[in-house]
Amino acid sequence: MREFFPLIFSLVAIAVVGLIEVLLLALANRPWWARRWIRKASWGLPLFGILMVFVWGLGQFYGLPWLGMPAAILAVVAFVLEVALMLSLPVSGVIHLANWVTDIVIRRRRDPSRIDTNRRALLKVAAASLPIASVGMGLAGISHAFADVEVSLKPIVLDQLPPSLEGLRILHISDSHLSQYVTLDVLAEVLTQAEPFAPDLIVITGDIADDLSQLGEALDMTTQLRPRLGVYACLGNHEYYRGLPEVHRIFERSPVPLLVNECVTLDVSGTLLRVGGIEDPRFVGGGDYGFFKNAIDTMLTDSEPADFTVLMSHRPEALDYASEVGIDLTLAGHTHGGQIGISQRSLFEGIAPRGYLWGHYRKHQSHLYTSSGVGHWFPFRLGCPAEAPVIELRSTQSG
Repeated sequence: MREFFPLIFSLVAIAVVGLIEVLLLALANRPWWARRWIRKASWGLPLFGILMVFVWGLGQFYGLPWLGMPAAILAVVAFVLEVALMLSLPVSGVIHLANWVTDIVIRRRRDPSRIDTNRRALLKVAAASLPIASVGMGLAGISHAFADVEVSLKPIVLDQLPPSLEGLRILHISDSHLSQYVTLDVLAEVLTQAEPFAPDLIVITGDIADDLSQLGEALDMTTQLRPRLGVYACLGNHEYYRGLPEVHRIFERSPVPLLVNECVTLDVSGTLLRVGGIEDPRFVGGGDYGFFKNAIDTMLTDSEPADFTVLMSHRPEALDYASEVGIDLTLAGHTHGGQIGISQRSLFEGIAPRGYLWGHYRKHQSHLYTSSGVGHWFPFRLGCPAEAPVIELRSTQSG
């Protein structure tokens, strides 16, 4: 039943948002609603989306990706267009209302000649422009979600970096959400792009596969780069959603250690590098300060002293406590950067409770990089491309 939750959610979302879109057209934009083809299109959009969800379900039930994947994408297209219209039609309705009220006032003054046809034409264009622009942005967001994942070097400069860790490179893979939208071929391309960077360590910070049948192969693939310090992973909330017992069984058969409130210590030319991973609070909006304190304290219990610590946390809020206990670098994901960004920051940075939505952050002597993620469970991105950053450690003394 768990694997059909996205289908049920999509069905309800498309139906509800589609009904709102129809009502906004019928009640707030009557000049458009009077046109038969617009009425048919407004009802046809949600009906098409619902049909695509059923086709998607058939493809998933019978194991036919050639059927399920295109249907899933088309269902998303229908939903995004509904949302674009739902957000823009109220503004168009206000413009239509202003036009109508102005005409009424002029007629009551018994001077119909004063009705300005240029003004009418201008307001009609203004009313139509916002829905058209919104639909265009929606389609652009969907297309950008299927663009290549960016694999690039992200230097992080630290004040007290042990000399033997100078230039150490960490490939950070997060939120691949392997399923019908993001496939193993995408992950393979990410690893191919990362190979020239010769990462010393690979960390995977949760939400690896929404389709658990792809998880084992994905883990095997990450080891093919043969990083000298290994590959390690931590849990994300989707591992809990998809079934934690099965996730554990897959990891036990894989070459990738899953670190759950535990850590390993690696010797790098005499420098002790500690790599740790913590569990996830599972729920949307979950994970208060106390949760991360308990998880990190448990991880550090009985751990030998280290010269440098890298923490894998699916959620970036772990930085708040990590900075208090001297963890040097936290690598996280979960946010997808809000999937809409401006100038390499999330559009929602200012309204997020604790920020840390996308990019590099520093608190005291502790650093954080929040990845926008390799994939997504909902394919929509604007100004916030999918990424697999290669973190390079640099010292302030190196120039």
